[in-house]
Amino acid sequence: MRLPFTLDPQIIHHVIYNQAGSIGKAIIELIMNSIDAGATGVQITMTESGFECVDDGRGFASREDVLNYFGRFGTPHQEGDATYGRFRLGRGQIMAHARTIWTSNAWTMSVDTKVMGYHYDLDDATEPRAGCSITGEWYDPLTNTELLSAVQEIRDLVRYTPICVEMNGRAISRDPKAEKWDFEDEFAYYRAKPEGAVSIYNQGVLVRHDASQLWGAGGLIVSKKAIDLNVSRTEILRKTCAVWKPIAKQFAKLAEAVAARLGEHRKTEARREKCAHSLLSGDPKAYELFDKEEVITILPGKRHLSLRAFLEKVRQGGPSNCRARDTYTVVLNGFDVPKGEAIAAADVVMVLHPNTLERFGCYSVLEFEESLRRVMEHVETVAPAWCQRHWHRYSLPNAVDFETIRDAFVQRMSIVSEKTLTDRETRRAWTAMRWCLQNYAGLAAGGHAAYKDGRLAWNDPQRVQILLGESNTAEAWTDGESYIAFDRKVVERLKVEPLRTANRLFSLAEHEVAHQGDSVDSGHDEAFYQRYHDISISMSEMRARYLHIFLSKLHRSMEAEGKPRDNYKAYYEMQLAKRVGDGRQMRGLPPAIEDVRDDPVVTSQVPAENLAFIDLVNSRLVQAGVCPPPPDLSDLIERARKQQEVLNAERAEQMLQERTMLEMELEESEAWYELQRRRLAQVLGVPINEICSEDVLDLEGLADEALEAAWAQRPREEDCGPSNVGFGHLGQDEEARRPIDTERRIGTTASDAQPAVLNRDAEEMASLRSEVGESLSATIEPHETKWSLERNAAAAGFFGIADYLAWRKEAAS
Repeated sequence: MRLPFTLDPQIIHHVIYNQAGSIGKAIIELIMNSIDAGATGVQITMTESGFECVDDGRGFASREDVLNYFGRFGTPHQEGDATYGRFRLGRGQIMAHARTIWTSNAWTMSVDTKVMGYHYDLDDATEPRAGCSITGEWYDPLTNTELLSAVQEIRDLVRYTPICVEMNGRAISRDPKAEKWDFEDEFAYYRAKPEGAVSIYNQGVLVRHDASQLWGAGGLIVSKKAIDLNVSRTEILRKTCAVWKPIAKQFAKLAEAVAARLGEHRKTEARREKCAHSLLSGDPKAYELFDKEEVITILPGKRHLSLRAFLEKVRQGGPSNCRARDTYTVVLNGFDVPKGEAIAAADVVMVLHPNTLERFGCYSVLEFEESLRRVMEHVETVAPAWCQRHWHRYSLPNAVDFETIRDAFVQRMSIVSEKTLTDRETRRAWTAMRWCLQNYAGLAAGGHAAYKDGRLAWNDPQRVQILLGESNTAEAWTDGESYIAFDRKVVERLKVEPLRTANRLFSLAEHEVAHQGDSVDSGHDEAFYQRYHDISISMSEMRARYLHIFLSKLHRSMEAEGKPRDNYKAYYEMQLAKRVGDGRQMRGLPPAIEDVRDDPVVTSQVPAENLAFIDLVNSRLVQAGVCPPPPDLSDLIERARKQQEVLNAERAEQMLQERTMLEMELEESEAWYELQRRRLAQVLGVPINEICSEDVLDLEGLADEALEAAWAQRPREEDCGPSNVGFGHLGQDEEARRPIDTERRIGTTASDAQPAVLNRDAEEMASLRSEVGESLSATIEPHETKWSLERNAAAAGFFGIADYLAWRKEAAS
């Protein structure tokens, strides 16, 4: 016997309440219906209490149209009669948010799902009107924020609709033909950009935002033809849609062109994520990605490396061979990035930024190691023959636990006196530089020059002390209020390369000012880099002036002790600037740089260092815990390695336990099914191979008499065997099943469970019959249970069994 599939009335509930969750999406469905109805414009008004949607389309031409296309969900559109619609389901979404009145031509339909259930009132319109007008009152009034959010969502969703859409009196749609696009063909309009999501519009209505890593770029796609979508219109059927395939192919070309225009020196995060995904998915060009694409990010400074460069770099030691070889660690928490930068700056071990794990879709170091192993195994198979002969060079390094290193590693910082600079010429250069740095840093921080020579006033709030310090991690640091300290190792280079070192010290001063606060344990976010960029540009001219002032003060200091030494580079750099200036003046041009030799800024004495202030800063650093003795690095790395092994073992054990639990649940479930199949076969007197798992679910919990009656109605003649299909066809009023109770599925025999179930059913039905009365009790079938009646009542749109039974009694009479 061949029977048609039927649609459970409960599907109406799903159509109304489960298609989409936002008011914006629901309003969009009304707009798309207006376009399908041939409207030339839609006017929407939205307030905190309700909405109105009016169009000038065809509306419902007859009463039969209302019954077939409004009252029935799922009636398909004919080919070509609609732009967006497929099965007339979308209008149900607004019914979950508001009680609505629909007026079209000569008919008015009222819908209130919270009062009427899944019914509607159809009446003759008191004031017939062309097109369609929908007014609604929200079930839950909107706040002002919710209203603004919904309005903005609608503006985004209908940006390129083919008709004019007005929202609260203002047009919110635009014609894509009037805009400039990167490319246009018969399928869509295209626009690509380096970063951001890819917004996809189906004939002008937003479908979704694709993540940039899927394409390696961001952009916008507005299709000219209909794209095949799922029922809720939130996802594209990418594998089967004939329109989407050429669109995707064309946009992929544009994304590659955007990446090519950026060049090799600037690669976006979207491109890095796409390349990491390609490596994991076995891309045929995996060796090129391995060799060139920056998929690994290391600290300090978020430097990006290719996988090959990472493997080669991790094999090397640090500048003084203090960094552990073939070893790396990964910062798992973004809050630990500043500490990770300090550890990386100290060259203890190579430190990976947490973005690396996110790029590869990993949440632990163990998963990252497994991903690297899979990638390397695939890359080896596609690598050139000459590279495969040396593949042993790219063995995977060992990961160590970051938290162990973080807890043992402490930044060591202290302030020292200038007297620790044992070389006399270094002290001379630093003394001249200290005064210049003090004024330059104050001006960079927003101070004002109180004198023509550029000096800050003595009481300027941006004036800070310039100190000499020692650190195992930083070339400079600041507390953001009173001082900026420079590491002695940098300052000592003033003797050999005074001009280059001076430039570096000015850059470090700009860097510390850009922090706008304490730079110890602080990271570098996008706002920091923007401030640093702005300071470096705005202070470029002042930096040149203070470099000249530095050389002038240094030259004057040497002259005070006699003729400058011929082998001192600062003297020759000063004389070079003087000769260039003299040569330009002989040609009637201004000097290359102003003569500041007689300015007070050069001739005045540099104040001596404040030893009391140095002691105060050191005491604060001691209290902050940044002056401890250095740890034993080799022992630290070994402890971190062992801890990572422990963490990996724990994670592996956890994964094994999860897998074992799933297998046990599956075995218990299969045992329960087998027990139920045997019971049904015994009661029904049929071979066990005729009982399917679906039959078990459909017949579970029925009494023997009900089993025999239900089995007689089974819709097929052949054994279910491997097809594994069962009933699924019983009418709502004939169904006498109970929901699957997992607590009594496993470990309970049928003989134990059946009496308890029957007793419970009998008690519930006795109580129900006394509640609804004798007249309604007569409509209850012998095989029905309270649960089946509740389910049928809900599916039919009633809130109680009594109302459902009264309706059934009325229908029977």
